[in-house]
Amino acid sequence: MELGPELFDLLNARQRIVNPVLYGAPGLSAAEIVSIEAELGFGLPPDFVYLFQNLQDPGGVFFPWRDFDKRRYDELIDGVFHGIAFDIEHAGFWHERWDERPQQLPAALEIARSDFLSWPKLLPMCGHRFLAAEPCLSGNPVFSIMQTDIIYYGADLGHYLMLEFMPRRDEDYRRHTYAQEIREIDVWSDLTS
Repeated sequence: MELGPELFDLLNARQRIVNPVLYGAPGLSAAEIVSIEAELGFGLPPDFVYLFQNLQDPGGVFFPWRDFDKRRYDELIDGVFHGIAFDIEHAGFWHERWDERPQQLPAALEIARSDFLSWPKLLPMCGHRFLAAEPCLSGNPVFSIMQTDIIYYGADLGHYLMLEFMPRRDEDYRRHTYAQEIREIDVWSDLTS
């Protein structure tokens, strides 16, 4: 499902919420995009830029990119790590890339935290859904991340929007994820179930 006027018209026609998202309306300016990239310290994928330059969100459905606050972004990403850390402590999670798990929890968490900082960056979308920001290309998948319960929630942004915001049937999940070619994202794709 390609981002663009046809998808935007479909999404606009199906909304049933107060203060809906207005797709296809002027959104972030080029200067705002450059400012966000500077604060983040990395580039934003072209399809993400296109979406948020063509979207108004008066109801606050999406992460508030228009009023970007790096501290709020960092807190959300830190929350992702804390979910992983919770599973390290309470569910015995340990990623094979970390070699042998230390006996002491603080040492184990330090290994995980240090490695987590090198993982491909994420862009908050809505709730616990995140777009992979790396590689900085259009077509990255969207992940649903709840601790180490990580699944694809869209093969790309277009499929994510269809799955998240359109009325769905049971087969829609597969149609918008595994029925599509999904770009592999280092570490994150390894963790999907």
